[in-house]
Order: sequence, then C-alpha cells, then structure tokens
Amino acid sequence: MIEVTADAVAVAVAETEPQKEAPVVIIGSGYAGYNLAEALRQRSSDKEILLFTADDGVIYSKPGLSNALAREKRAVDLISETVLEIEQRLDIRIHARCKVTDIDADQHLLHTDLGEQKYSKLILAQGAAPIRLTFKGSGAEDVLSINDLNDYRRFRDQLEGRKHVTIIGNGLIGCEFANDLSGKGYAVAVIGLTGWPMDRLLPQEIGQQLQTNLSAQNVDWYLENTVEKIDKQAEGYRLTLKDGQVIETGLVISAVGLKPRTELAETAGVTCNRGIVVNGGLRTNVADVYALGDCAEIQGQLLPYIAPINFGVRALADCLLGRPTMAKYPLMPVMVKTPALPLTLLTPAPNQAGEWQVESSETGMRGLYVSSDGRVLGYALAGDLIGERQQWTDKVAAADELSVA
Repeated sequence: MIEVTADAVAVAVAETEPQKEAPVVIIGSGYAGYNLAEALRQRSSDKEILLFTADDGVIYSKPGLSNALAREKRAVDLISETVLEIEQRLDIRIHARCKVTDIDADQHLLHTDLGEQKYSKLILAQGAAPIRLTFKGSGAEDVLSINDLNDYRRFRDQLEGRKHVTIIGNGLIGCEFANDLSGKGYAVAVIGLTGWPMDRLLPQEIGQQLQTNLSAQNVDWYLENTVEKIDKQAEGYRLTLKDGQVIETGLVISAVGLKPRTELAETAGVTCNRGIVVNGGLRTNVADVYALGDCAEIQGQLLPYIAPINFGVRALADCLLGRPTMAKYPLMPVMVKTPALPLTLLTPAPNQAGEWQVESSETGMRGLYVSSDGRVLGYALAGDLIGERQQWTDKVAAADELSVA
C-alpha cells in the first residue's frame, strides 16, 4: 500500500492547477502610462494591471503647465484625479512614490523600493527629464526646471513677491513660459544660444516676429548668448552672461530641453539611442518590454507630444492583449501656446533637404518648407493664418506620397 501524504496531495494539486499569469506592469504615471492603462481596461475587464510611479501619481495636464499662470491655476487646481479615484475607476493597482531600481528581463522581475514584482509584459512610460546645465556661482543650484506638478508647485511658491523672471532657453517651452509670465505682468528676460526664438522649428522671419510681439509684452532678449555665473543676492539673483552683460532677476528658470529617461531600460539590456528604441509596435529588442511616450524613440525620432501618444496607445494596447498591431502616425501639427503670436507648426522630417519660403499678410505669416522640386515638406503658420492648418497638412501628406512613389 502506497501512503499519500498531505504534502504530496498539495504538490499534485498545484501542478494540475493553471498558473496565474503575472500582471501587465506599467512604469510611469504620466499621460502615456495612464492612457495605456485605460485602453487596456477598455479592451479587457479582467487583465491584472499594476502601475509604478516615483511621484504621487495624480492625473494632471502636463502641457498645461506652461500656461497655467495665465489661467490663474495653482498646482492643486490642475489635479483632475487622485490615485484612489484612478484605482477605483480603472480597477488597477498603483504603487505611488515607489522607485523601480532594476529590471531582470530574463526572470521578468522588477526590483523596487517595496520589493520584487513579476511581470508578464512591461511598459516603460517614464517620460523625459529636464536637461541640467551647470553654472558657476552661489545661486547655480537654485535654477528651476518646470517639468511636472511638483516643479510647478515650487515655481508658484518662489514666484511670490517677484517682479522679474529670467528664462534660460529660447525654444518652444521657453517661449511659452515667457508669454505666460509677461502676460501676467512680470518682466521677463530670455537667454538663448541661437539667433531667434524657436529657431529649430520656425523660419527666421516668423521667429523674429514672435520676438517682436513678446518684446511688446516686456520680454527682453539676450540671444546668441549664455549664462556664465549665477550669484545669490539679498533679493533674487545676479546673472553674468558670456558677453559681460549683467541681469538682476528674482527667479531663474531653465527651459533648455528634455532628455528621455533611459537609465532603467539600460539595466534590462534594452537598446537606447536618443531614447528607448522601439519598432512600430512599440516593442524594444528585449522580449515583453515595450516603451511609450516621451521616453521612446520611434524610427529615429523623438515625438514629445500628446498626439503621437494617443496613436501609440491604441496599437500597444492591442499588442499587449495578443493582437499584434503596428502604430500608424498621421501628420500631427503642433499648436504653440503663445497668444502674442499664435503658431501652428508641422516640422519637416529630419534630413529632408529644402528651404523656408515666407509670406506675410495683414493678418499673419505663412512659412513653407519647400524641396528643390517644389514639394511642401513642412510649414509654420502664424497669426490668423493658423486657420490654414488642414490645407497645408494635406499638401505635406501629398508630398509624402509622391516621395514614396
């Protein structure tokens, strides 16, 4: 007679029962992370979804940070949903204020501040971090970058009682903040390396018109220049520029750009270039690891806007549920939040040869980036001419079809 122990029965039962699949894990609580969680839940009512975030996990509009002052919004006013509300609405588990320190891709295992977590599929949606410049002087460490809600909260606190703000960076974000601050009555100085505002996106004539319009709102420009030193004073800071000019200011903001967060991906052996390299299905070179949003590099490009995330979310949600789908990105114009000169842009694809052709009218300006054979490859519309967005988008789309043919 063979004796069957309780332990043997337990082992036999365990071996015959189907193993529960590990959850889908999302790292990042920005627009990309939460919209992917929502898309997954819409497609599957029972899929287990966990989300890890190093911050407090609330939902707010990050693009709205650069014009929140004009809208008289405090940090708390920008919050649309708390972690508890999100968990209840989407039936997911959120680990807020928890840092993921390492990814063991072979074991499908995360190492976090709270311990280890298995995953079936892993999505990196960590966004991008501000580029930090180094400066000399006693005030160098006080320079603010406004990239999330906590940054904005500090900015509003430190803005209290100030009358003058200096912005380092003459790109899109720097110009949006300059418009926002000057529109609320603050004197603003903008320091930039290049010759006109938003030079990577705008032809010179339109960039200079933006500069003129913002100058009329009490914005001073220090272009083709850099900051050498930032010294604390009793009230604010004293900036010394490369050309020797000195600026007395109450607050210093850095808006020189963002760098995709790739450090965690690299611990898993994921290929990273400017960002986390993914294919059209948002898949990395490592099995079951994906990337979405500002941290991802797609066909050699970074797409740090809301529209590409929306298209990527739909495709990735299907992929994660076993329905392989390639994300398709239509042409996606960008509306710039500069009421001093309303702008809509469709930037030419990288390495496309052409030149800007600019026309002005009483109501606005039209810049077309045109190839040698007359195809419109991109545009910049200003003033009332932003209403022409669709017709020029169609022209660029037609040019794309011709180039493929």
